[in-house]
Amino acid sequence: MSGHSLLAYARRAAGLTQDALARLAGTSQPTLSAYERGTKAPSLAVAERIIEAAGHRLEVAPNLEFVEVPGQHGLHPFWLANQLWRQAPERAFSTVVLPGPHHDWPSPRRPYRLREREDRARAYELILREGSPSDLLDYVDGALLVDIWKELDLPDPIRRAWLPLIRKTLPKSRRPRASDSGGNGPPGALIRLRPSRRSQYLRQDASDDDPSR
Repeated sequence: MSGHSLLAYARRAAGLTQDALARLAGTSQPTLSAYERGTKAPSLAVAERIIEAAGHRLEVAPNLEFVEVPGQHGLHPFWLANQLWRQAPERAFSTVVLPGPHHDWPSPRRPYRLREREDRARAYELILREGSPSDLLDYVDGALLVDIWKELDLPDPIRRAWLPLIRKTLPKSRRPRASDSGGNGPPGALIRLRPSRRSQYLRQDASDDDPSR
């Protein structure tokens, strides 16, 4: 994930507008917007301050990358990650409406309650088939994907592509049998933006200075 995408992801995960996060981080909304678009690059210290203001902290972790897998047997291309990722619990178990207004998916629009296992399975199936890397990051949690994997009804090419990553993430005692193997794949280490304790004080200071209160 690029630096400007990381800032946008941290802000969305915190449920903040650009204006709200800019005030918490001590910068301006136009500047933050430029950072998120990639037209202006913050220093590492500034990026860390913005991410902490969004309730997270930076840490060193393996690169998370996506590759587009060509369509097979009538299936259109889909996206595959090289490792799994985590979401904040309140986001992972939220209610989402899919497809969104910007999606062109061949599926009726409806709410999915991700806290409910059946709804989460149906949403994950849709996102794995139709979603972009941004959709995968926005709606799918790596640990919950592994937990619900056997219950997903997926086209064979998608299942075979993701299976090596799922296998490497599972403890040995829970891995699928060799007959279910899809070959060797990339490491399945889980990564996430970790909550920052400092952010609660930044939020408190911002609320104290809010003229509308």
